[in-house]
Amino acid sequence: MVERLFRIVYVLMNQETVTCAKLAEQMECSTRTIMRDIDKLSMAGIPIFTNKGKGGGISLLPDFVLDKAVLDDTERSQILSSLQAISETGYGEEQMIFDKLRSLFGTEMSDWIEIEFSRWGEPEKEEFFFKQLKSAILKHQIIELTYATSQGTCSVRKVKPRKLCYRGHAWYLYGFCLVRNENRFFKLKRMVELLVTEENFVPLPPEKVLKEPMEQTENTMLVKIKVFKEQLYRVLEELPHGILSDDGSMITEFSTNDKTAIVNYILSLGDGAFVLEPKWLQEAVKDQIDKMKKRYEEI
Repeated sequence: MVERLFRIVYVLMNQETVTCAKLAEQMECSTRTIMRDIDKLSMAGIPIFTNKGKGGGISLLPDFVLDKAVLDDTERSQILSSLQAISETGYGEEQMIFDKLRSLFGTEMSDWIEIEFSRWGEPEKEEFFFKQLKSAILKHQIIELTYATSQGTCSVRKVKPRKLCYRGHAWYLYGFCLVRNENRFFKLKRMVELLVTEENFVPLPPEKVLKEPMEQTENTMLVKIKVFKEQLYRVLEELPHGILSDDGSMITEFSTNDKTAIVNYILSLGDGAFVLEPKWLQEAVKDQIDKMKKRYEEI
């Protein structure tokens, strides 16, 4: 129905007057449906009026803000190109909307972008959670989720979901945690179970939650590592570029506020990197190596 309402407005923007029968023919519906749609558009504040008799029909008021020049060919192309990029980067019905608008605009678009996010784990489960969270956000429904923490435990949280965010090759839910009584990010890959409740909440005004650069907090730490050439390709993709040496190694510095995550990241580089600063991180990495060695000695 929403698509049909938009198409009716678009037709009226490009024709001074059109009959109800003609609109019904174009929209492939009955004249009674068209009249109901006209009533809905009028109630929504769009200045549509009808004239009966010979030469009459349905029209928009001449001073309607969306006149015929509101979208030129370039602007239509920009809208469709932007929507095509969005449809390539996430889950949902964006591709369907893109196809409808392309048909509505009567515009053929070049196939200029293609993206594939390879995912570890259970991509189907992540996509299912994504769609559930999207619905909960739009309907303002509180969710209950079982979440795997970085401390190796699972906790049950009640959350007012506010926004889905994509950053650093992963999807996150941003919402108000009723257990911690503060806004938090939850990584979709760490969600074990998810339940959308029938309990509603009053949404807050939208705000930008992904800030660049990363905000400095009391927990932010400066880390300095040396990366050997074997792992240089990977670090160049994931960390700030540092100072290159003649032997192909690089020294780089970056900030983090997640101690567990940075220890695991350093370990993932194997013998391709080691920590220069801070001292506590050197000790934490060595401690984890000792624990790993002990585990293997028990086999």
